[in-house]
Order: sequence, then structure tokens, then C-alpha cells
Amino acid sequence: MVDLKQIKVLAWDIGGTVFNWRGTIQKELEAIARHQEKELDVFRFASEWRYGMFDMLAKVRSGEIPRMNADEIHRKVLDDVIDSSDILTLSKSERDDLNAVWHRLEAWDDAPDAIERLRDRYTVIPLTVLSWSIGVDCSKFNGISWDGLISCEFLRQYKPDPGSYLHAAELLNVSPSEIIMCAAHTSDLMAAKEAGFKTAFVYRELEKARNISNNTFSEEPSVPLEMFDVHGQDFSDLADKLLA
Repeated sequence: MVDLKQIKVLAWDIGGTVFNWRGTIQKELEAIARHQEKELDVFRFASEWRYGMFDMLAKVRSGEIPRMNADEIHRKVLDDVIDSSDILTLSKSERDDLNAVWHRLEAWDDAPDAIERLRDRYTVIPLTVLSWSIGVDCSKFNGISWDGLISCEFLRQYKPDPGSYLHAAELLNVSPSEIIMCAAHTSDLMAAKEAGFKTAFVYRELEKARNISNNTFSEEPSVPLEMFDVHGQDFSDLADKLLA
């Protein structure tokens, strides 16, 4: 167990960990498909959109394509998914409207209260690959207050590159060992751990599927919970342990 007296900052992943992107996106897609009287696999569409964003982000990180933020990437990938599936018929303005759903993602029910509790002891911020405006809009939409918000679009690198975590620590004026990275994604936590952060895993069932390959969905790397300094079955459980 980490010595919590040495921790000053809790840095949160928000896409999937705090905000239920899948539930929100699928609900929006269901409404569109129903209106158009189309049969649409909303799970697959949402997955291809989300994970297509990470595929394009990897190309941004490698320098293969110009630097873009998550809003721009989401919009480009949306065109690819719509055009390849050839099910939904959406104009440019309708696609723009659909892309805006990322700015009103619904939070997991147990997240807002737990985050507020944790702010009594720690500096609590998002550290996200999502754009700053997505983070702000979704937080306001759900009534969540933070002590700041760090989007990787303002850092030298995007997560999970080690430099993104180290640059965040510089901005926060703390050492990496004084930060706990909190996430539902083992890949994010293992990268943060390599950068010197402490780690906290919170379980989210719907965050298992991460990548698409050959029309199948692969899960996050299986990592023993003992690899993380703290772990919780939900936000309330994790908050209790972080405040113990």
C-alpha cells in the first residue's frame, strides 16, 4: 500500500473512467438509427469510432500525421466509420452535431460525489488525451468540479508516452512519486507507473474492450491488481481507500 501521506495529486483519466463514453455514444446512435429506421450495431459503431481515434492518435504521436486534438480526430474518424458502414445517412452538419456528443458524455453515477470527497485532501485533476474543451464541457454537464484540468493537447506528448506524465508533474510542481494516476485502463496505469507515478485502478466493466483487429475486439492487457498501489471495485470503494 502506498504511503498516502506522501501523495499530493490525484490525476484522473476521464474518458471511460469518469465519463461513460460508450453508454452516451450508443444512446445517441440508437436515436439516430431509430429516426432513420435503420438497423445499426451501435456497440460496433461506437467502438470503431473510439478506437479509431486511438489509432489516429498513435499516428499523431509518431509524427506520421500532423498534430491534432481529440475533437479533430473524432471528426475525421467519424467520417471513416459512417462511410465504411454505409448504414447511416448524415449530412456534414449532422455529422458535426453527432461529433459534439463527446462534449456531453454522462458521468458514471458514483463518480461526482467521490471526486468531490477526494478534493478535501488532494489536488484532483484530469490528465486526459481528450481535448481541453471536451473535459470542461463534460465536467460542467455533470456538475463535476476539479482543481485544474490537463489535456495532453497542451503537453509535449500524448499519453501513454512517458513524457506526457512527466510534463504534467512539472506543471503541477510535484515529483512523479507524489501523484497517483487513477484510471480504469491498465495500459494507462502501467505507462504512468513507468514514469514514476503511483497508480490506482478502478473497475469499469465496459472498459474491457479497447482495440479492434480483424473485426474482433481485444481487451486491455490483463495485469494483476497487485501491480497497482490501490484498486477499487467502484468510485466509492476507491475513494474510501484513498481517504483511509
